[in-house]
Amino acid sequence: MPRTYPEIVRDALTTLTGGTVRETAVVPLGDVIVLAHLADRPIRRVSHLQGEIELQRPVRDANGDVVLDTNGAPEMETVGVPYRFTDADFELVATGAAGDEHDAIRFRPTGRKPPAGSTVTVNYYPTQTRPTPITDLNVGSVARTMLESVAREIALVELLMENVYRSAFIDTAEGSNLDKVVALVGVKRRPAGVATTRVRFTRAPGSTGQITVPTAAVVADADGNRYATVAPLVLEPGEPSREVLAAGISKSTPAVAANAIDRLEVLIAGIASATNEAPAAVAASAEPDDELRRRARGALAVAARGTVHALKFGLLSIPGVKDVAITEFPNGVPGEIQVDVAYERQGDADLEADVVSRIEELRPAGVRVITAAARMADVRVRVSLTLTGDGVTSTELASLQEDLELRVVDHIRSLPPGGTLRQAQVTLVALSDARVVDASFEFELGGPPSATVTAPTGTVLQPVRPFSFTATTETGVAGLGATIQLDALIPIHLVAGVTLAEATAAIDAAAASYAAGLTGGGSVTVDGLIATLRDDSRFAIVRADVSVTTESVDRFMQLADGIGAQAVGPGDRLVVGEISVDVREGGV
Repeated sequence: MPRTYPEIVRDALTTLTGGTVRETAVVPLGDVIVLAHLADRPIRRVSHLQGEIELQRPVRDANGDVVLDTNGAPEMETVGVPYRFTDADFELVATGAAGDEHDAIRFRPTGRKPPAGSTVTVNYYPTQTRPTPITDLNVGSVARTMLESVAREIALVELLMENVYRSAFIDTAEGSNLDKVVALVGVKRRPAGVATTRVRFTRAPGSTGQITVPTAAVVADADGNRYATVAPLVLEPGEPSREVLAAGISKSTPAVAANAIDRLEVLIAGIASATNEAPAAVAASAEPDDELRRRARGALAVAARGTVHALKFGLLSIPGVKDVAITEFPNGVPGEIQVDVAYERQGDADLEADVVSRIEELRPAGVRVITAAARMADVRVRVSLTLTGDGVTSTELASLQEDLELRVVDHIRSLPPGGTLRQAQVTLVALSDARVVDASFEFELGGPPSATVTAPTGTVLQPVRPFSFTATTETGVAGLGATIQLDALIPIHLVAGVTLAEATAAIDAAAASYAAGLTGGGSVTVDGLIATLRDDSRFAIVRADVSVTTESVDRFMQLADGIGAQAVGPGDRLVVGEISVDVREGGV
């Protein structure tokens, strides 16, 4: 930071009168803070001591509103603020190293103190000083006037140098200086008179995952009037459409009417259409600095060469590339990097050729790049849902499960190579449906079910469909005097010599007995049904894969082993519907 005019005058006066200026010291730990080991000790007088102190202030959000905690009290944060310490905050002391002479600064217990580890700046006069060359430093004297004149020029020069420094960075350069910075990556400021409009990009039916529309994506109308997007646009999984500002390719591009833009110059994977819902308008002024910075950042990332970030962002800008994972020293050998690319569609030779070409364009010189398409790892998903109230109809449940499955698939496919799939993330997806009050997920990735799975390095997770669903309700009650239909899928291993027909007959009879014996106050559970159906002389039931469904008063529930129960109220009647027997390979 440049020094202010008063600071320069203060330091110059101290120097001319034999003092030491701008000596820095790090504040030590401890309740009693002592600044010892100053360069020109012992000390006669401290003329200036500045550092920072810690203050508490409320946390504010992006809108400037105070953030409250769970108890309604403002959340506080500690911040450091510049502070000039006075004689009330510190005193000179003798540590004994210089006899009785003062050789250190000690902060008073009752005064303000700088935090440990911070830096303070000290101007002071040593006990032993050289003769002062100038004695008249009063305001208006010749020496004081000349000193202040020089200080003013120094202050101006430091401000100009600060401006030169800030003009070299895209975040701080302004006006014509910013024009020069962005020109390094081939970006020019849009002049006044260029037509602009907001273009809405719509996701194609059936497309999944994250879709990126790069900066400078060109759209056009039937007359060939071309507009280019001025910022990148990302459609998150499940997001149907979004708008982004687009500007005419040149000042001569006319302003188009609403809905005139209807085509992409270059197709973008996952995008079905692009259109402007409002007419274009001619900008009355040149492109503001903030918009120019935003537009240049994407170009800056791609224009760079020879860095991991340039390689990653350059590949991500290719339509059809979903994600990129870069591993340095994959084989423990310097000079190698591995690039794993996840594609929106597999087996596209043109897309893979574009990736290879972009890698050659951006890779560091002398570095070997090992390229591979990200491998696929199948992940199986088990879902347990708790529905509101008494549940939903069978038709509604099927629709709910299908919609939830699609949204979870989108989330899984959006994960990068080597990404982690967590139950908490997909639970939020399930709870976004008002009909679901609770949900739990288990994932299988070549091992036992788990709430969290991580793909191996260079591998993306591929969800196996359909998912395995079970559904219960908050109440589990079907309704007074209702008829409850029980359907079940019973996987079994047959005992040698027993036929499917014999096993099916035994299971049907046992299921009918189970239904007849269940009276008001009981509950339909998979465990209870299996206990009734068990017949070790004929078959063995594959307990983990048994699925039971109950339907009553147009309400539908799914039960599994240890999950869910259908209450049977007074007057309810349980009837057996379809019992499907699935014979598995292998015997008992």
